[in-house]
Amino acid sequence: MFFAAIVSPLFLPGQGEVSFEATADARKVTLESYFDVTFELRNADGSNFTPPSFNNFIVVSGPSRSMQTQIINGQVSKKEGYIYTLQPRRLGRLTIGSAAIRAQGRTLRTEPIPIEVVKSQPGAAEQEVFIQAEPSVTEAWVGQQIVLDYKLYTTVNVENFNILEEADYQGFFAKDIRRYDGRVIREVVNGKQYVTKILKRIALFPQQAGSLRISPMNVQLGIIKEEERRRSFFYTPAVKRVPASTEPLTIKVSALPGNAPPSFSGGVGDFRMDSRLSRATVTTDDALALTITINGSGDIKRVQAPALEVPASFELYEPKVVEESSYENAGGITGKKVFEYLMLPRETGNFKLQPAFAFFHPDSARYITANEVVYDITVRPGSGRGRPNAPVGEESVDKSDDIRFLMTDTALRRQRPPFLGSPLFWSLALLPALLLGGIVAFQRWRARRADIDPTLLRSRRARKVAQQRLSTARQHLKSGSTRAFYDEVSKAMLGYVCDKLHIPRSSLTKANLQQRLQELQLDSGLVSRFMSVIQTSEMALFAGREDAAAMEGTYQDALQVVAEMEGGLGSYASG
Repeated sequence: MFFAAIVSPLFLPGQGEVSFEATADARKVTLESYFDVTFELRNADGSNFTPPSFNNFIVVSGPSRSMQTQIINGQVSKKEGYIYTLQPRRLGRLTIGSAAIRAQGRTLRTEPIPIEVVKSQPGAAEQEVFIQAEPSVTEAWVGQQIVLDYKLYTTVNVENFNILEEADYQGFFAKDIRRYDGRVIREVVNGKQYVTKILKRIALFPQQAGSLRISPMNVQLGIIKEEERRRSFFYTPAVKRVPASTEPLTIKVSALPGNAPPSFSGGVGDFRMDSRLSRATVTTDDALALTITINGSGDIKRVQAPALEVPASFELYEPKVVEESSYENAGGITGKKVFEYLMLPRETGNFKLQPAFAFFHPDSARYITANEVVYDITVRPGSGRGRPNAPVGEESVDKSDDIRFLMTDTALRRQRPPFLGSPLFWSLALLPALLLGGIVAFQRWRARRADIDPTLLRSRRARKVAQQRLSTARQHLKSGSTRAFYDEVSKAMLGYVCDKLHIPRSSLTKANLQQRLQELQLDSGLVSRFMSVIQTSEMALFAGREDAAAMEGTYQDALQVVAEMEGGLGSYASG
């Protein structure tokens, strides 16, 4: 997990809370390794940013600045970040001091971040890459939620992974968790620093007591080979496939204690009960409805309707489930279940009703009962005519409606106009002719388009194709696919000039590309920026950079360069 320190927030209309946060992507590092620290301002425009002194660290690079603005359902969110790459100067427990920034008329500061620096052990035989199954607990109760992470540890560049065989979760109810913190962080294992990332997260709910075994998960990793040959301009590094698997895992599951209260209905986790009574004053002709809502973390399917103790003069119907849902929250599974109880009071008087819900809390290993609400009910005499209102879903039948009288209404009604000759009739009659005319016009348009020189057509569509590729690159940027992002940016830039200037892809080199652009008397600064985007993409593909701020800057530069070059090369394409 990331270290975070957040100042007390402000709130602005139309925006989210204003905060200034410091995060580091490592808890523990070795003396020879490095890590990133980010200072991020949210939902405000900042000025006069002042970083900490970094006395105990070497600033390897930075600050690199990133900015992002999003508008979702009218809600504006802004992020402004300053990123530093640091290397510790000495062993021990070091501290990154507070950063400051001026925003909304006040100075915001971050809290210090502790970093533990340990000595590396180069003599230890450590693996370059492995995966590990890491459960939240190894001893659990029946029905308790266990979060299981499959985490990758690597010191080499892993391009991708493919799960070949899932683990066997016999004895568990398993559910995939899609939303979790998938950011890359750095961790130290046995004195060696690894880059780690969660590949998969699963919520497990044991269904029986005993020692339950989880079999290994087999994964194929794509690792980039280190090539000795000279890398060309269009070099794409080769990827070798390496198998990896987790070790078998055993979870010791205990049965729930036998002293469960009467209101316990199967819930294991951390839950909250809310209840609502339809009304407090009724007559013997009325029905009462009590709604109980259960919210919490755990397997909501195990939660049944809790037993409800009602006065002896009340007739209680079987409760029913009116809502059940589960969703992901804070990296786990939470759920909601709503029960409805229907009661018929048969006698007058004053009564009390106290609904209760009990669940087993795994952390404290005890049953907890929620019964804080007591309802005072007043029952008054009814009319005594017929029985009280029937429960929902039941209808009373009037036998006198079995035989119905003949209709005596003799009112005349105007006859509808005939279909033949109506506007709808003429619309349907003319529809085939309109369709035929459209098909003929489309065929003529295609014939005219076919006469256009394909080379000229590609030149006219060059900018549109480049923008489509940059849009694809934007999707890779959002998903964190670094290599796919830079590869798509490179294809967009090179494809644009090839189509615009009628240069065959097979004869394209950086030298003749730059010479050709200079011959067209384009602005030298624009040509330099164009070549810089290509050079940045090439270096990123070779070195495997994962700097989100740099990726955002490259994307914005590519968009602007293509737009400016279109203005300078427009006349060339039309000619």
